[in-house]
This record gives sequence, C-alpha cells and structure tokens, in this order.
Amino acid sequence: MTRKREARVLELIKDYVDSLAKTNTGQPLPVGYNPLEKIRGALFHWIAVPFNGTGIWCQLRCPNQTQLEQCGDMTNIVLKEEAGGKPDYEEVIKIRNYQEAVCKLVLNIPAYDHIASLAGDNDFVISEKKKELEEITRRYEENKEALTGVEKGVIETQIQTLRLMIGFILPDDTMAFLCRWAMGNDVSDVKRLARQDLLKAAALAKAHNKAPSDYLSGVFTDFNKIEIDAHALAILDEHIKDRQIADNGKHRWFSGGRKNTAG
Repeated sequence: MTRKREARVLELIKDYVDSLAKTNTGQPLPVGYNPLEKIRGALFHWIAVPFNGTGIWCQLRCPNQTQLEQCGDMTNIVLKEEAGGKPDYEEVIKIRNYQEAVCKLVLNIPAYDHIASLAGDNDFVISEKKKELEEITRRYEENKEALTGVEKGVIETQIQTLRLMIGFILPDDTMAFLCRWAMGNDVSDVKRLARQDLLKAAALAKAHNKAPSDYLSGVFTDFNKIEIDAHALAILDEHIKDRQIADNGKHRWFSGGRKNTAG
C-alpha cells in the first residue's frame, strides 16, 4: 500500500470514529457525558412545594399522559359560565381521590407513603379525630331509627366532615399545587380557554376532519390536548342540538302557530 493510499485509509477511519462520537445533531458529545443523568434530570425536578404555606423542596416525577389518565376522570377545563355551585359530598370525594392519586404519582423524594407514615405517627389531632369518628358512627348506628330526618342530616354531615379530615393526609395547598404541576398548568394556557374558543375550534375541526386542539393557539401539554378535544366536541354537539331544538320550534310556529288572515 502506498503512503498516499495509507494516509487516505487512516483519514477515513478517523472520520468514522469521529462520527461515532457525535449526536444526531452533528455536535460532538461533551467529555464525560452521561445520558442517564440527563434522562434523570428530565424526569425528576426539585420543586418548592407548599405545605400549609411553607415551601419544602421535594423531588417530583414528571408523569405522562397515560399515567395521569389512570388517576381518574378529571379535567382542567372549567369554563366560567359553567362554574359555580358548591360540589356535593360525592363530588368532593371524587376530586380528593383524584388529587391523592396524582400526589402519590408525582412525589418521589419524599414518597407519599413516607409522608403519610410520618403524619400518622405524629399527628395527634388526626388520632383524636379517628376516635371521634368511631364514636359518632357507633352512636349513629345504634340510634338511627329514633332520629328525625333533620337530626340524621346533621350527624351524617359531621361524619362526612370527619372522614374528609382523616382520609386525606396532605394539606389542601399541597394537593392543589401538585395537581396543577402534574397537569402542566404552570406552563399551560388551558385555563384561559373560553366556551366560544372551544366551539369555534370544534367547528373548524369537524369541517376539516382534524382535532379541535389543532385550531387553538397557546401552550398545551399532551394531556391538555386530549381534554380540549373531548370538551370542544361535546360543546359542539350540545350547540348543534340546541340549534335543532330552536329550529324545530320556529318551524312549528310558522306552520301552525299563526292564524290565517286571508279573507
């Protein structure tokens, strides 16, 4: 092999080795690069989480869309015109169960179970409330038949309140914060959407056989987009039904509602 050809072969080998040390962006990898650390940094974040107003640094796990869906049926989209009214006990329990499932999912250090164990071992108020609940429930079951409807309602409300107090360990601000963070509400524009925005997006999507979220501008997570699509299509369906009812009413009025004035 001539020196010229040997030099060319060595040059090709060098180019090949250099290409192995580059990412798919064409940039050389940093010395000591550890992709596992980068992956860990993308999946877990140290965040100051409020616990009764005090910020505590916790390592939170970034959930994906499927994991959030497994926590229950809940949506970020609550339109102003649909809001209002105090949720009943069953609705409160549904919301709390969802929040608790999300908290268990995202808390990594410390884990939810560690916090629950700590609270259970040291929270004497909870211990007393458990005893109070047991006593009220026992007396209620023993005397239920003799109580009036009003008396039953008062005691049942007390039982429900105590169950909420001892059934969910984390403070309200902690659960609310973790849910907002998990759903991406700290970076998402989903809360800014109005009914008219969703209706217009759904109409365009139906006309062009696309998703309503394709016609809304803003920052939305994958979880948000699924919420948007479902909510927008439901609003469009409701709007179409309302128009049909209105049109049928007009048709009946024109066809039989007016008197014939011809002489």
